[in-house]
Amino acid sequence: MSKTSVKSPPSPPSKVSSKSASIVSQTKNDSDEDEFKTKPDFIYGGPFIPVEKPSPLLGTSTPINMPLQGTFKKSFAYYSLIERLPVILTKVIDYCSREAASIKSSCGASDQDLRAFIHYVSKLKNDLVTNKKYDLLQVDTPEAKKWNEWIQAAPNQYYFTNTWVFSECYVYRRLREGCELNKTLANFDPFQEQKSQAFLGTVEPMCVVADKLVTMLPESEKDKRKADFITLIKICLWANKCDLSLSVGNQVTLNGNETVNSAIMDPFQMITDLKDKLLVDDTAKAADQIMTKAENMAKAIEGASVSIEAPPPAADGSEEQESPKVPCPAKMTIPQYVMFDIVCDNAGYELYADLCLAHFLISQKIVQKVRFHVKKIPWFVSDVTPKDFRYVIEQCRKANFSKTVPQAPKPDAVEGESPPQPVVVTADNLRRIGDQWAQFLEDGTFIVMCDDFWTSPHIFKDMKKYDYNLYRKLQFAVAVMFKGDLNYRKLLGERNCSSVLGFEAALQGFIPAPILAVRTVKAEIICGLPKGKWDQITKIDPDWMRTGDYGVIHFCAKAEPLKAAERPCPDYGDQCKGVVCPT
Repeated sequence: MSKTSVKSPPSPPSKVSSKSASIVSQTKNDSDEDEFKTKPDFIYGGPFIPVEKPSPLLGTSTPINMPLQGTFKKSFAYYSLIERLPVILTKVIDYCSREAASIKSSCGASDQDLRAFIHYVSKLKNDLVTNKKYDLLQVDTPEAKKWNEWIQAAPNQYYFTNTWVFSECYVYRRLREGCELNKTLANFDPFQEQKSQAFLGTVEPMCVVADKLVTMLPESEKDKRKADFITLIKICLWANKCDLSLSVGNQVTLNGNETVNSAIMDPFQMITDLKDKLLVDDTAKAADQIMTKAENMAKAIEGASVSIEAPPPAADGSEEQESPKVPCPAKMTIPQYVMFDIVCDNAGYELYADLCLAHFLISQKIVQKVRFHVKKIPWFVSDVTPKDFRYVIEQCRKANFSKTVPQAPKPDAVEGESPPQPVVVTADNLRRIGDQWAQFLEDGTFIVMCDDFWTSPHIFKDMKKYDYNLYRKLQFAVAVMFKGDLNYRKLLGERNCSSVLGFEAALQGFIPAPILAVRTVKAEIICGLPKGKWDQITKIDPDWMRTGDYGVIHFCAKAEPLKAAERPCPDYGDQCKGVVCPT
């Protein structure tokens, strides 16, 4: 069937058990009565007769221009809700039972605390697989109150029949609430062990990338700078294969196979090997336009620099002075710095690749600062939190790795010729760049931000409505790189658009700054493909949109002009007095 009508991906993978499928067919409502039947009608002189009603779950794939949701039983959204998410929750329960002693020791939790948390997660899992109505959050925080407002405003408040992104985000927010309800578990990350193991399993490719990165950092001429920029974006792309949410927490290797001890895991070779799997490649356009815009922004900042008068001395004649003044963020129409933003996805090796790109942009003086947008709470198993960000840098600083691989003689080697030198990989450069990243974090060259919006269920075209201040923050960037599949789904509005729809049109007006979307394909949503490409790949591999084996790199150069804010700045609100404010 043509992609321009309705996608027809295959049924969910064979590992979907009949038991799990039957759970959904037996879905019950809050009164524990069959949701898909009416109450029996009593017929005078006869038996109670059940009257069948149509099931809201349809045995089709997701139609074009429809939201992704569990309603469609041949969709990856349905498979994720019935199989992947329950397995992830089960692993959390198993981890808490298996490692109870260490969790209690590190958190100061009691047996009762852990039992309460396990009970909470077990109920959440049961509610999910039986398609119950969403429960409201119980914790009393402003953010939780917003969630409850969103739940109550949702046109559909059931796991399978609401949008997939809302239900997924709701499950992870509820998982976090299970920790919040027990004070001793307030800082507990149920995915920390999995993330740590994933990091340790990718130290070798990190060392390989570090050895190459140090040759890219000295300032270089334009063509080499562009080529290195393109290479590092592609390193970031294929690093997105390391997704613990897709693998339901199972450890994955960068190349998708078991590591071979006799070979070096080389991410740069992956770029060549996977060239045909990169379906959209806007890297050259992105590199050119980001570097050009960065140069123009630097000139504008220099030209607009206003000398802020030194604050007057204190009234009593002492040397103590008021805080220095800076331009008001709400009034500013030209940023103070040339900044590149990265909306992060996975921790571990993927974050490491993002840090390498950021280091390159700083060292080549393309930008002055890089802002990393991470999740405030544990999210989708392996998403980056501030704690994960610090962990990756510290682990790089103290990495200890060494591997020597002998090289086979060349087929045309002359007799008596010395054999080729073995390849030696060490962590020396990895430690060196880790130290530099720690310094960048200390001096503000790297900035970590974790706004609540990133853990909300909202698609990005609605960002201005739900978090105007974050939208304005993004407008200060020379470009924003969105990483991974969840960000991609939110960029495209969680809507099954035509595969040939252009990236700019698919963004539906969300253009706070030029946008670079870097993602390996792990869900049935995509845009920007050449005509006929979707059908061609689907004939070869019907499951290709679920595996993460293919990738896209989109770039949209358009951006909404940066104007004075429509609202007071969030720091001083209605107390704002003018164009300058305290630091």
